[in-house]
Amino acid sequence: MGFFFLKIMLILMIYLLLMYTFHQGISSWLGVGKRKIFSHDIINIINIINEHHEKADTSHRKIMLSALFSCVIIDVIFDYEHWYQNPYSYMLLLLISGSFLKAYMEWKYVENKRECTYTVLETSFGYGLLLLLLTVGIELVF
Repeated sequence: MGFFFLKIMLILMIYLLLMYTFHQGISSWLGVGKRKIFSHDIINIINIINEHHEKADTSHRKIMLSALFSCVIIDVIFDYEHWYQNPYSYMLLLLISGSFLKAYMEWKYVENKRECTYTVLETSFGYGLLLLLLTVGIELVF
């Protein structure tokens, strides 16, 4: 049990290092302005593109919150045999859809279309790396 938190910190540090390296490399390769790394804060006024994006993002956050609370209730009431029946797997889709909503708004309203490509690549790499580290890292931890 003593090495459990050390291994968790190692996995977290590997994730942060790889995300930072990808962030630096892809932003210089695409020639887009450097963003704040991990700038997906709860209040992300910096990432809002225009009023259409603000309205869509607000409604998306409301859907996410209601889905999160309903997932807890549904998970307590029902028992699931397969992973795809679990409501938390649908929460992952909602998390990813928020980033792709931002990419769509960048594609539609920002002059530099490489911003959209950057958002899609960063989201895909981040969630893919997180999934990989969690699946491989779980076996390293236990």
